[in-house]
Amino acid sequence: MLSSFPRMAAPLALLMLISLLIQATVPYSGGWPLLLQTLFDYDINDYQQLIIHLTYLPRLAMALMCGFALALAGCMMQFVLRNPIASPTTLGVAAGAQLGMVLGILLVPASLAPPAYLPAFVGGAACTALVFWLAAHKGLAPIHLVLSGMVVNLFVGAANTMLMLVNERHLSSVFVWGAGALNQSSWEPLMRMLPWLAIAALGIAFIHRPLSALALGDNVSNNLGINVKHLKITALALAIFMTAVVVSEVGIIGFIGIVAPGVVRLMGVRQLPWQLLYSGLIGSVMLLIADLLTQPIAHAVGELLPTGAMTALFGAPFLLWLLQRQRWPAQLKATTEAPSHYQQRSFYKIIFIVSVMLALALLLALGINRDSQGFLLSFSPSLMELRLPRVLGACFAGMGLAIAGTLIQRLTHNPMASPEVLGMSSGAALTLVLCSFLGMTLLRFEQILLGSAGALSVTAVLWWLGRRQHFEPSQLLLTGIALSAGLDAILRITMAGQENVGALLTWLSGSTYLLTYQDVAWLAGGTLMLAVAPLLLHRWFDLIELGAVSASSVGLNCLHVRRLTLLLVALLTTLCTAFIGPLTFIGLLAPHMARALQQHSALKQMITACLLGALVMVVADWIGRVVWFPWQFPAGLLSALIGGGYFLYLMRR
Repeated sequence: MLSSFPRMAAPLALLMLISLLIQATVPYSGGWPLLLQTLFDYDINDYQQLIIHLTYLPRLAMALMCGFALALAGCMMQFVLRNPIASPTTLGVAAGAQLGMVLGILLVPASLAPPAYLPAFVGGAACTALVFWLAAHKGLAPIHLVLSGMVVNLFVGAANTMLMLVNERHLSSVFVWGAGALNQSSWEPLMRMLPWLAIAALGIAFIHRPLSALALGDNVSNNLGINVKHLKITALALAIFMTAVVVSEVGIIGFIGIVAPGVVRLMGVRQLPWQLLYSGLIGSVMLLIADLLTQPIAHAVGELLPTGAMTALFGAPFLLWLLQRQRWPAQLKATTEAPSHYQQRSFYKIIFIVSVMLALALLLALGINRDSQGFLLSFSPSLMELRLPRVLGACFAGMGLAIAGTLIQRLTHNPMASPEVLGMSSGAALTLVLCSFLGMTLLRFEQILLGSAGALSVTAVLWWLGRRQHFEPSQLLLTGIALSAGLDAILRITMAGQENVGALLTWLSGSTYLLTYQDVAWLAGGTLMLAVAPLLLHRWFDLIELGAVSASSVGLNCLHVRRLTLLLVALLTTLCTAFIGPLTFIGLLAPHMARALQQHSALKQMITACLLGALVMVVADWIGRVVWFPWQFPAGLLSALIGGGYFLYLMRR
């Protein structure tokens, strides 16, 4: 009896917590008496009971049902793919479903509009297929699936944000909905979702026996007469469909699909049917508690807060703990694939060609504009006064992030590392958004200092968590992804309570709007000053890429180099974020482009990446300003689309 007490203590504690939260969140401070009266003695003429019946109870039921569905989908994906960190969010299903639904709303006439879950399913399935296609040449190893999902999420997220900016009148509601809003005004959405989720759940129950055989291995399953390929496709299709149904109604709710199955595995449950059931139940409880905690905060600030952001806020620490606690299988470890040979390309020739392209791009961005009559060429002083600061700002921001990306990739020996992936950009951005939320008006110098503090805080957490794993590349990358998700959740929660959410979303997309010559002077001077140190110390970065043992054997203090590098990366990231906003893919892409041009030494790679980062940003700023006239899209969004497309190509090679 004593041994069973700890097992009973956790469920009882959860029931008590849920009971207390319901007591505190029932409208009109009615608590359980009013709730029970509504349930068992409903009076339609009592407005308090009417509000509870049409808003509060459907919201609780929606949380339970969505949590069950997402956890069930996550458990199915993790079992089929044998990947403990697979989920609807990490594999791009949720972002693809959101994009598909938004495109369906925008492109399909209202008279012919299909149910929202159909385009959501198509979008989720398409993104999942893209993730599998990208990771197929690596044998669908878990780390490559997650990295492919991360890139697809960034790429699709940029497209989603662009569509939100086009529909500015509904921007705030779309933004909050996209983060997962469970607010209800009737039982109709619940009744609309219930039959489809029930059908998908019954389909999973129907195939659970042959699925259980997959634990024996694909070869054994084939010998038992099971068509493994068709079975896996069916299982993933059911999981994607469940995710699409949820996303089409409430938006993206992250981390439930990762955390709930992870808790079930920690409980020691091994049989698939029980894993599925317990995952669904734990997912329901998790989302219910997250929503009950969200409601008092929303009432306090007087704004609609996204529950999905709150689940990410709670789920990110769990994922960080799980990453530190669990010993990952060997296939999760990043492998170093040394090229069989290097092609020799003249550094000076490459620099000359890229410099000419950058000069042409600057002339293009400054001289060619568009109005209602079409494209025109003009270098008038009045137009130059408006264009020159933003073009130069894009140029120097691209340079700074390209150098930061090159440094962090060499330091971690990880070609997938970058300031935005490791959460440094999110840390700097969160600090500045919090200052805006508190009503603080900061000078540029103060913004840089506070942003640096945010980026350095994230760097310190990465350093502290990475030391236990000896800075193992894939572990550091996964830790950065978890940190980014948690920080982005806080950003969404903070922004949901602000009136200028449109302006903040534009800035968070990497905007060159409203840059002044003084801003450009700060950005250019800071970037050039911070770039001097790594260029002068380029031999350190050549040596540290050989590994700590080899570098230390020739007298290099690796600890000091790592500290200096992380400091430089944090400062460069903060500087660019303070003026332009968080920029996606530049720090990730530019070093790869330089390496693709056969520039492998630290000095040559940094210089080439610097010019390529500036080129991509200038072109992206011009495209965002001109091609979709009269709309203007932030340079960060266009760089994400351009860089994301190229990076998808690189991942498939």
